[in-house]
Amino acid sequence: MNESKLKEVDRNKLPLFYKLILKIPGTDFLESSGGIFWSIIIPIFLSLEFFSSLLLLVYFPFPINIILTAIIPTIVFVVFIKISLERFLNWWDLTFGESRFKWNVEKTLQEYLSLLKKKEEKNE
Repeated sequence: MNESKLKEVDRNKLPLFYKLILKIPGTDFLESSGGIFWSIIIPIFLSLEFFSSLLLLVYFPFPINIILTAIIPTIVFVVFIKISLERFLNWWDLTFGESRFKWNVEKTLQEYLSLLKKKEEKNE
């Protein structure tokens, strides 16, 4: 594919399946928590999910226990898909989208030099 054809993803033109996934609420904390999520929350959640699934399988009769046990992993999977899709779209937009930030090196250099002069005057 030619680089001139690569551009930002227009989220309004995505297929219906992706739009529905992106509308899942309550994942803002999980999207921004990165390392804390994977190192602390997930191990605790997996151990609690294991024991709750075990209890659900033991205490409920056959058809109900399978359904109840499958609910938690299904919800986790859908949230994982939403977070992965959101991260991919953000990566794509940052990599192939047009930059909204314009570098103005001369202005920044002038501001830095004026700060240095103020600091020298203050020290004298």
